[in-house]
Amino acid sequence: MSLKDLFLIFKKNDYEKELKNKLISLELNIEELKKSLQISQEKVISEGEGKIKDPPIIIEKINIEKIILDKYELNNNFGQLGIKELKGKLNIGATYGSEFTPNLNKEEKKSIKNETKRQKEVDKDMKVNIKAKKD
Repeated sequence: MSLKDLFLIFKKNDYEKELKNKLISLELNIEELKKSLQISQEKVISEGEGKIKDPPIIIEKINIEKIILDKYELNNNFGQLGIKELKGKLNIGATYGSEFTPNLNKEEKKSIKNETKRQKEVDKDMKVNIKAKKD
């Protein structure tokens, strides 16, 4: 046997030993990963049970004292709005007169007229005598 053959045999044995060592270390790493995965799953399960045990929060009344509104958008779409009739007056400036009296029903107008008639009749029946002092 030559010296080269002897080195090849040792080399083959070394290579096989290295492969075996690598396999053993990989198997150990896989076992550690399995254990850590089991531990993390148990933690998740225990935390989930803890959350379920808490009673639900029920809010019956809320008092809001201040509302801060950053942006308010108002969109008016008048595209579908139709105007059939438009009545009224446009007054610019100070206008005084009967146009601004509230509209009354016919019954209210009659009752106001009757009251004014009664007042006039009462005024007619009243007499006031004024006498001057004689010195």
